[in-house]
Amino acid sequence: MGIFDFLKSIGKKEGAIKTNPTPTKCGNSMPTVKPEKEIFECYDEVFKTMISDISGLSENEAKEIHSIIKKCEGGFLNMGGYHSIVWERYFRGRDWKWNEYEEWNSRFLKIGKFPTNFPQKKVLTPEKSEEALGQLKVSELKSICTECQLSIPSKTKKTDLVDILKLIPNITNQSLVSQKVEELDDRFRHDLFSLLMRTINFRGKNLYDLRRSEKVGVKKFKILYVFEEDKEFVEMALKLKPNALHPVFPSDMSMKQPVIEF
Repeated sequence: MGIFDFLKSIGKKEGAIKTNPTPTKCGNSMPTVKPEKEIFECYDEVFKTMISDISGLSENEAKEIHSIIKKCEGGFLNMGGYHSIVWERYFRGRDWKWNEYEEWNSRFLKIGKFPTNFPQKKVLTPEKSEEALGQLKVSELKSICTECQLSIPSKTKKTDLVDILKLIPNITNQSLVSQKVEELDDRFRHDLFSLLMRTINFRGKNLYDLRRSEKVGVKKFKILYVFEEDKEFVEMALKLKPNALHPVFPSDMSMKQPVIEF
């Protein structure tokens, strides 16, 4: 869940968001208020830096992606207008890597703990095999049991079938299981792609807000935390890179707020 979804849910709980009784059109239409061109310039700057950090994309493909986003109605602000197109054409089914994410994943693995909502990269473990088995139908699980020459009572529960099969060595070599494992991997890659797009989006907006605040003479900022338990990770990131734009690591939901001094 993104920061704006989070704040929206709070507003609903507190009755802060009022619904409009007049029906509105759904879709990818953008607000009629035209944003300042500087916000798009900030996004372009962040996009250029971050897209170069993606292994598996050529320079021409990066330019094509940027063009798709810029030509979309509302540009980068209308993420729904380009998200699926970019995923299908340039990321789905391809071998790509977000190096910044990989570095943070390795760092968090090393210290043995992760921030809230950080997408942990799963390797082929017994837990992952069990997750894949759990997504199969009972009939499919019984079919695997037959292939493995296991005698199973007809009324065996699904949980029992999973418990039995997960103990079999190389169970992921079974076609039904390997297919589910691939689906889990594809889902993770899609979620990671979505996080990449949101991170570029938020950093572009953050850069714009930061420069706008500096123009009016703001020199002091404080950090607001959606999850207080993530404070140590944010401090770690800022120690490594003091001028990092928020999100300071993938999935970070902290925000930099201007402090007006009198």
